Amino acid sequence: MVTQFIIEKGLPYEEGARIEVSKRQIVLGRVSHTEKPDIIFESKFISRKHCLLSVNETSITLTDLNSKHGTLINKQQAVAGQPIELNANDRIILAQGAAVLRLAIRQELNDETLDLSHTAFDFPQLSPCQKKIKLDIARRQCLVNNTKIPLSPKEWQLLLLLYANSNQTVYHDKIRCNVWPERNISGGEIPTVGLDEINLLIYRLRHKLGVYGSLIKNIRGVGCVLEL
Repeated sequence: MVTQFIIEKGLPYEEGARIEVSKRQIVLGRVSHTEKPDIIFESKFISRKHCLLSVNETSITLTDLNSKHGTLINKQQAVAGQPIELNANDRIILAQGAAVLRLAIRQELNDETLDLSHTAFDFPQLSPCQKKIKLDIARRQCLVNNTKIPLSPKEWQLLLLLYANSNQTVYHDKIRCNVWPERNISGGEIPTVGLDEINLLIYRLRHKLGVYGSLIKNIRGVGCVLEL
């Protein structure tokens, strides 16, 4: 079973970084003079040997190694010394959010954001030049007039969310839940994300889409809509 972990939060990794699982035993933790884990984070809230991943042909289990600040699997608290079997898309939260990883299986990597039956779709032609925006989910790419537009993981996630709900208002809370799931570490329903942060992300996405950015309409104090 080929798997990867996608880093959603945790220095020194950039958001969206992928780590291939290539060993049977993988320790997550913080480096020290005596310990060098396989996946190393900088936060001092993470224990030197925080948790252990055990990998075989059919499953992956996580065992908390009596870490000081604990490990969550989604919203479930891991009990030290007791293995928990992981499933695709499970989120591993170390030390109350000091680091967040998501498990991705090979099948998921081709369509990891939305459960869509196709791998690419087109916006309608909108200008005399008949330019198009194309989203290739398999490669996580956005192309404008066949030119690749670099998007951050958050920008990509927002664009997919808006397309899936095109011509409908996407409320701020739905954006929070879909674009910032790693912020929901307290067991509440809505991640803590301010309007300024949401509006900045919308602004950046509109700017990168160029003339097509005007398709994204802000609904003041409510959310936004992608008009197709």
